[in-house]
Amino acid sequence: MIKQIISDLYKLDRKIMGEGYNQALEYINNIIPLKIYDFPTGIEVGTWKVPQEWIAKEAWVKFRGKKIIDLKNNPLHLLGYSLPFQGKVKLEELKKHFWISDERPDAIPYECRFYERNWGFCVSKNWLFEKPLCENGVCHPELKSIDPEIGKVKIEGQKEELKCKLKEGEYEIFIDTEFRDGIMKVGEHIIKGSSDREIIIAVHLDHPYQANDNLSAVAMAIDLAGKLKCNHTIKIIFCPETIGSIVYALTQDLSKVDFMIGAECVGGREEIYIQKSFDERNLINYWLHLAVAGKGIDNKRGQFRTMLGGEEYVFSDPQLGIPSILITRFLTKHDSPYPEYHTSDDTPDIIKEGQIEKVEQVIMNLIDIAEKDFVPIKGFRGPLFRSRFGVQIPNKQYCRQMDYLFYLIDGQRSLAQIVSELGLNFQYTYELCKKLQAENLLLDFGKKRQQAAGK
Repeated sequence: MIKQIISDLYKLDRKIMGEGYNQALEYINNIIPLKIYDFPTGIEVGTWKVPQEWIAKEAWVKFRGKKIIDLKNNPLHLLGYSLPFQGKVKLEELKKHFWISDERPDAIPYECRFYERNWGFCVSKNWLFEKPLCENGVCHPELKSIDPEIGKVKIEGQKEELKCKLKEGEYEIFIDTEFRDGIMKVGEHIIKGSSDREIIIAVHLDHPYQANDNLSAVAMAIDLAGKLKCNHTIKIIFCPETIGSIVYALTQDLSKVDFMIGAECVGGREEIYIQKSFDERNLINYWLHLAVAGKGIDNKRGQFRTMLGGEEYVFSDPQLGIPSILITRFLTKHDSPYPEYHTSDDTPDIIKEGQIEKVEQVIMNLIDIAEKDFVPIKGFRGPLFRSRFGVQIPNKQYCRQMDYLFYLIDGQRSLAQIVSELGLNFQYTYELCKKLQAENLLLDFGKKRQQAAGK
């Protein structure tokens, strides 16, 4: 199901608004029901404004009467939100309007300029320039040697001047694009829980002809909708990146939202990278830790917005006050999340369904722990009679941790905080606490406070 969803949605021209994006929402609506929010062009929310719809009709570059670039050959050839243009320019001027990827020299980059208007084309670096003789773009003609290990010319020194393959002369440019007022849409799927408290899962649906970014997370969210069974009411949001989450967050009632989970680029071969909430002391960061700790899930964790930014940074605004985290997959030693990022190489073929399912498991673990977590109050004096409750084993380290557990129960820290500090398994410790609660040896601070308020 996940791979099929990605394959089907990949074929649609999912700009931030317009026919392709609307078709994508309708596709999702046929799988899980959506409530659609409409935001017309020109609406101002905070310091942002909903832009116009952009339609690309035709675009090409000709040299001596022959087309050398044509939008019909690849929809990524035209700079996203390119201005219309018609005329003839010299090569030096044309080169100022090319976008390339240094990291993926054989790929066409995905580039957009929503607010900084310009015209231009996206092409592969190796189509535009002669391939250098040296590695990493660093050359010096006087310093050449043969690398004995790989048998290639090894050149070191100053940065090279790339030689353009295009010939000098006049180039005919034709870009037929239109800007018009439109409707930006946000889809919301609601999974009713037994509580009116809410959790938001947000994924962006735009980025035309990109698969891992972010159809991997879109497909994951759709799949999760059939698996999540929670006390919380879950709201899954499908929106254009940044501007979509901004208009949703700043126009909807978020007073019942306990936390928000963002997901991006979750289908690649890279390990899971978890970006914590802005407030490092927030409980969601403890839940995140426990959601992967001891679960056999390879992961790294970093601070808020250290590697990648998405919908979480909108909801994390201190004036909204919603703890928000981002789960992605990232090559932490590189500048981009994965090698194919924002290029024509980001196709459904690079998606690993098993990788997506592992991220689903992290999210389900996180929600499960968040719903079970509570602030315990010790209802007995002295040490726990461990044998009575089946937690006495011949392991001194373990027994000491059990002693520490009940020393740290102070009516202020949650179980997740205590368990994280001691390195204990959350589910195991939670089950022990439930046994003690059944005999009134452990109380829930939240419930005790509610009882007191009721009296």
